[in-house]
Amino acid sequence: MKIAIIGAGYGGMAAAWDLKKAGHDVVIFESANYVGGLASGFKEPHWDWSVEKFYHHWFQSDSEMLGLIRELGLEDKVMFPRPLTVMYHKKKWYPFDSILNALRFPGLGFGLNKIRFGFVGLFLRLTNNWKALEKVTAHEWMLKYAGKQVYEQMWKPLLIGKFGPFYKDVNMAWMWARIKARTTRLGTFEGGFQKFADLFGEKLREQGVEIRLGVSIEAITKNQTSSGLGVDGESFDKVLVTTSPNLMAKLCPELPE
Repeated sequence: MKIAIIGAGYGGMAAAWDLKKAGHDVVIFESANYVGGLASGFKEPHWDWSVEKFYHHWFQSDSEMLGLIRELGLEDKVMFPRPLTVMYHKKKWYPFDSILNALRFPGLGFGLNKIRFGFVGLFLRLTNNWKALEKVTAHEWMLKYAGKQVYEQMWKPLLIGKFGPFYKDVNMAWMWARIKARTTRLGTFEGGFQKFADLFGEKLREQGVEIRLGVSIEAITKNQTSSGLGVDGESFDKVLVTTSPNLMAKLCPELPE
């Protein structure tokens, strides 16, 4: 089949890699002049590494991603340094990268608060029952089980930093997934994530995938004379859209409401 992929982020490129291996002809359309999507970065001429436009890292538990990197032959460029984690409290920085340092941190109070903090973290790391957590927000769950002081000091700032005014609407299953997957060491790529994206793009081109950069797709429509789809007048058997659902709705005006 001839397949179009809209978006040259990691998702679009990973799909192109698998589809090309399966024997399909693949064309990637990307509106930016570079690959990488939300994990792309910028780099000044005198910098050795790029800096991500949006913060990214890999966990050591990200087996699918790390498996793909091995397939690409780039595993020797992946790094898992141990980060320095600190908390800011009353104009002072406190190390927060071990159980002992967490117990010493004054922002959690003393006694019961620290016990609740520890049990909440342990429960979320051990439980696999995420469906039950879908029924409650992280705001409600953390207030109930972690307590007000721990929630206000630890979890609420993280939610606000990620979701802004919508932090009270975030599902607790989302928070569970972040804590469950987290590993002590965080992974990055030598040279930055943009370097990885560029090398990934090169590997795809070597396999025969066509990547069209700086091309904005206006519409995806049904072909009138065949069973395929049209992407700005060009025919494809299938189209995979890796953009946000909002943008996809605009690209596909013929989709049912």
